[in-house]
Amino acid sequence: MRERLSTLGFRLRLVLGLLALTLFVVFLLQNTDAMRVRFLFFEADIAGAIVIIVTSLLGFIGGILLALNWQRQRRKE
Repeated sequence: MRERLSTLGFRLRLVLGLLALTLFVVFLLQNTDAMRVRFLFFEADIAGAIVIIVTSLLGFIGGILLALNWQRQRRKE
């Protein structure tokens, strides 16, 4: 029974992950127009999809780093 629940949970996470990835790709494809980006002394016209990918990757990496830091702190306690 436990193996079945484990497999069901894995399948559910897989389906939800694929759904999120599909929605993300559709969102990217619908936002390809150029936009002006200003950051500190940097200014450029960049495709919206590139801005979305870069900010998503930065958020993903930041989340991983925070989770790793949180786990490390829990192990110390």
